[in-house]
Amino acid sequence: MILICFLGLFIFGITKITPGVSQAIKDKEEKLAAKAEDIKAAEKQFELSDEKKESLDKKYTILVDPGHGGHDKGTQDGTRKIYEKDVALEIGKKVAAKLSKQNDVQVIISRTEDKFISLEDRVKMANVQKVDALVSIHLNAEGGGTTANGIETYYRTGANDGSDKLAKKIQETIASYIAIKDRGTREDIYKVIKDTRMPAVLVECGFLTNPKEVKKLLDEKYQNQLADGISQGVLSFLDEQSKRTKN
Repeated sequence: MILICFLGLFIFGITKITPGVSQAIKDKEEKLAAKAEDIKAAEKQFELSDEKKESLDKKYTILVDPGHGGHDKGTQDGTRKIYEKDVALEIGKKVAAKLSKQNDVQVIISRTEDKFISLEDRVKMANVQKVDALVSIHLNAEGGGTTANGIETYYRTGANDGSDKLAKKIQETIASYIAIKDRGTREDIYKVIKDTRMPAVLVECGFLTNPKEVKKLLDEKYQNQLADGISQGVLSFLDEQSKRTKN
């Protein structure tokens, strides 16, 4: 008799608990689904589609271009284990994330994963989307040495479209965010900035051939400081451009 009573209570308990457990599971599933949607929406911010881009009431569109990717490893450190393509991607994604927080800025990023994109396709991406500025992220190398250090920003040789001003702003703000050698701005004919039809710069964020600098470049806090300097430089440039337009 006691066994029957106990069994009855056990069954009753299950019937009382089950709805609560079921609801808890349902709530958890809904939260996970909502989180998945948030992640999907965040990733979509940086996706480039062949369709006409939505304006989203944005005033400016910026293309952030992490250099190299896939079989194109770029430069590498002395151990041949750290590649430019990977460090550039991490910094590039951070720059894109910081710029996308601005209400009047839409961000396009050329790649969000380790895949190859030709220089021609990067140029086409910028020109077809008619972006307002392009920022290509790279890492430097010293031929035959390991002591060169610092940051430098390149713009198109003979540019008269504001590329030199964008380079100067970015270089200045990075130097103000990080205590590092300021190598200044320079002209060059790198394809990704030579063949684009808007203010375009290529930022060399440091030397992978310098062991001390590599250690900093792999640090997430340092990467965020670099990204802050680059993104704030872009925003300062856009602000000045806006003021010139109004005047």
